Amino acid sequence: MRYMKTIDMWNGEASQLVRTGKLKLQRGQWIRCGTDNLSRFVRMLPCGTIHAAHWSGSGAARHERFVTLCKVGEW
Repeated sequence: MRYMKTIDMWNGEASQLVRTGKLKLQRGQWIRCGTDNLSRFVRMLPCGTIHAAHWSGSGAARHERFVTLCKVGEW
């Protein structure tokens, strides 16, 4: 699977496509959640909640948060 251009999750159509499974995002895909800062997609929960790593600090701090969030869902 290839990464896509940044997806704007505050775009109702785009987020609905992700929630319904018509648009599949892979972990690590860059997404935008309403701000100029980019976020990284982590997962979609069955209830429709989208998990993403948002960070307004350094890129290294955002990456660390992303890795932590990825580990949270691994049981």
